[in-house]
Amino acid sequence: MKRRRRLCSQICLLLAGICLISLGASIFIFFESIYDFILKDALKFTPTSKAFQAWRTNDPPLSMEIYVFNWTNPDQIKNVSVKPEFEEVGPFRFKEIKEKVNITWHDNSTISYKHKKSYFFDEENNFRSLSDVISTINAVPLTIGYKTRNFINFYKGIISIGLSSISSLHVTKTVGEILFDGYEEPILSTLSMMPINVEDRFGIFYKTILFFSRKNGTPGLDGVYSMSYENDEHFGRILTWNYRNQTDFFEGHCNDIRGSAGEFYPMNQKRDRLVLYSAELCKYAEFEYVEDVVIKGVHGYKYSADNIFDNGTTRPENKCFCKGECIPSGVFNVSACRQDSPTFLSFPHFHAADPYYHSLINGMKPDKKKHEFFITIEPKSGIVMDIAAAMQVNLLLQPIERLSLYSNVPKVYVPLFYFTQRLNLTDELASSLRLIQNLPEYSNYTSLILVGLGLICILWGLCSLCCCKTTKEKLKIEEKIQRNTQYEEVPLNERIYDTK
Repeated sequence: MKRRRRLCSQICLLLAGICLISLGASIFIFFESIYDFILKDALKFTPTSKAFQAWRTNDPPLSMEIYVFNWTNPDQIKNVSVKPEFEEVGPFRFKEIKEKVNITWHDNSTISYKHKKSYFFDEENNFRSLSDVISTINAVPLTIGYKTRNFINFYKGIISIGLSSISSLHVTKTVGEILFDGYEEPILSTLSMMPINVEDRFGIFYKTILFFSRKNGTPGLDGVYSMSYENDEHFGRILTWNYRNQTDFFEGHCNDIRGSAGEFYPMNQKRDRLVLYSAELCKYAEFEYVEDVVIKGVHGYKYSADNIFDNGTTRPENKCFCKGECIPSGVFNVSACRQDSPTFLSFPHFHAADPYYHSLINGMKPDKKKHEFFITIEPKSGIVMDIAAAMQVNLLLQPIERLSLYSNVPKVYVPLFYFTQRLNLTDELASSLRLIQNLPEYSNYTSLILVGLGLICILWGLCSLCCCKTTKEKLKIEEKIQRNTQYEEVPLNERIYDTK
């Protein structure tokens, strides 16, 4: 009975060893498939998932810093020997809450939604006051002049008289009035008395979508989005904007709606390009891979947007963004999607732009560390680790024929303001991403341990079998020797012989 039990335990050791080796080898061979399955399950996008809850609203609120430019010598704008001079004023810090509203789930693995954005002046972290007074370009008559630049001379003559008599080329107002509160502009007061849908005050973010759709609490100012949420190579991709897959702002493929909405990217990113679609840019933007970085112990790919404002100067494929006139790289014409206002986008202080723009004015101090627009992605999961968004709004001041207010002025891209937003990697997310990145290494260790334990079990079992067999043979020999010894010790006269 004891021998049988011992034999069973030895066989169990051998079988356990084989199972452990098989399990270790299976984990090693099939780990990639298992790994992808675990990640997809963790990142699945459903009404009850963590990914959806994080996407639906940003909590805590994002911090946004706005810098305005004070025009220090506007009275000398028609002096050809003096360049316009600007100085940066700020930052003015705000809290942004961006919610997804009117969310609709569709059967084809897409979801449609609108944005609802709210902004609050950050009283605790501001060292500047919205009551600070600055001078800047007067956007209202400049926009009217730009809109009417191709009118016939008769109408332009009437407009010229109106603009010259009641409007000025620049204004001096508080930062609060220029940004959110709005200020009274005589020409708007006149127009508001006519059957025209126009406000009697003007501010960059005052009841307007002239520059950016940031009116507090109004949903859908930047359009209706449709996004793919299937966790595959299309995950997070914008399929339509305002129910269309193309715009009519530019020409050809430059009207395409493509790329991510900025929050989600597919798994297994490569060191090439990221594409996102931005309603504020009025187009898709391509971010190019720059370098590998490590943030809080997490390895990521950094992608830079230095070339997104090229209009065909350095990239021929971007020529269709020109809308008739290609200007030097680094400043982007968005007048077509900003109510035909003379609005041009760039990076702050014309960072990464052609030197042409710096030659027109004084006071610009581009700094790559402060003014770069980049995204850092954790490559395996596609999760955004770090974002630094920075954008500047400029208004084109130029001579307009038959409009006396703009006669003898230089052609200048006047910097109005810029904003920056930074989303840093949290400690909690960094911990999860480190686990994701270290899981393959943990898997290799686990495989080696299982194989090692399996080999130990097999060797132990084999050794036990060998030892058992040796012991059994040794016992047989000892018994035989013992019998022979007992036989020899019996005296001859006492031995019993079988004679049969």
